Amino acid sequence: MRLEATVALCSLALATAVVAAGAVPVTIAAGTTVTTSIKPGSAQRSSTSLAAVQDSAERGDRDAMFRLGRMYASGRGVAEDDTRAAAWYRKAADKGDSRAMVHLAAMHTAGEGVRRDEDDARRWYQKAAEQGNTRAMTALGARCATGVGTARDDAAAVRWYTKAADAGDAQAMFLVGSMHARGRGTERSQHAAFEWYLKAANAGDARAMTAVGAACATGSGTTANAIESVRWFARAAEAGDANGMANLGLAYLDGAGVPQNTATAVHWFRVAGEFGDVRSMVMLGDMHARGDDASLRSDDQAIRWYSRASELGHAGAMTSLGAMFADGKGTEPKPAEAVRLFLAAAKQGVPEAMLNLAGMHREGRGVARSDAEAYFWARNGAMAMTGARREASLAFAERLGEKLDGESRTALAARSDAWLARARTDDSADSIATGGAED
Repeated sequence: MRLEATVALCSLALATAVVAAGAVPVTIAAGTTVTTSIKPGSAQRSSTSLAAVQDSAERGDRDAMFRLGRMYASGRGVAEDDTRAAAWYRKAADKGDSRAMVHLAAMHTAGEGVRRDEDDARRWYQKAAEQGNTRAMTALGARCATGVGTARDDAAAVRWYTKAADAGDAQAMFLVGSMHARGRGTERSQHAAFEWYLKAANAGDARAMTAVGAACATGSGTTANAIESVRWFARAAEAGDANGMANLGLAYLDGAGVPQNTATAVHWFRVAGEFGDVRSMVMLGDMHARGDDASLRSDDQAIRWYSRASELGHAGAMTSLGAMFADGKGTEPKPAEAVRLFLAAAKQGVPEAMLNLAGMHREGRGVARSDAEAYFWARNGAMAMTGARREASLAFAERLGEKLDGESRTALAARSDAWLARARTDDSADSIATGGAED
């Protein structure tokens, strides 16, 4: 089974995002249509609610201050105003409301409604954590794990995550599991990771449900059980986790733990793609481009999904989309756009994109014709490959190099080595790759 089992550590953005209103899990079935409506009179009730909350807040009610801050932050019942939101959160925080402290800390981190100030953010998270607020503990752990606003300290991150987990925070349980899985700040133990993922999943964390499913599928930290993995992927999908949806699609595509069903697989890839899962977008692009099932063959749909994945920075999607634009599949030929996409993918280390750039330079499509640039990119692509593919690509590069004199080939080989050494580490490859697309 082609399992997407990667579990990422929490970023600071994730940690601070938990202060937003909680998402409501929804069950998504094939053919389901979700609609929303605003009932008559709702605006009037919002106005009445605002007046009541504001009156209570101005009388010194701490909870009302927090609620009013949240109303201004979300624009619910009032014009959105981050400055007023922060001011009311501050009033509530000064009266000891730990929820307001967490919101205020997040606003200082983002610089929304208040000046961006990591020291103030850390101070408010610390005050909230001292009052037992698990979201603050998790945010402090994330700051230690990422080194944002403080020195990176994985052991401290684990301590904060564990403290929040012991207090019942499902997200923190998942993060403790992630730290064990990576061996960051604690012993590397897939069994310990699985135990924490299972606790988090049973406490309702959707990402943990996907992690449990992945562990069951691969036998990482537990006994391999394809049927159990599908059960967890389904739970994660119902809870709105795009990674769980994608893995459920893969299970149906491969018939792992469920009867093989391409139509159901495509359904879950599409739902996951709409939820922003880039791997599902690429999978759909590939399936539509190849036409594994006759009913799926569609260049238009392939372009649609590759384009969405490319916009999110997926190098493989850029390469595939560039190839379609270069060949005019599903659209008129767009050689200059193809070169742009190939170059972006090449900078992310995709050998096929480099070889495609070589071809575009050799033929002068979308870029000035240049035997030197063709050789440069062909050599880059060959050196980025391994095994038989590398040997075949090197032979292709050498044939292109036959058109150049020895001195030019030596200089281009040195430039190629420098580009390959830098391309994956920083943006300095831009100054080495001088070939540019035509307007």
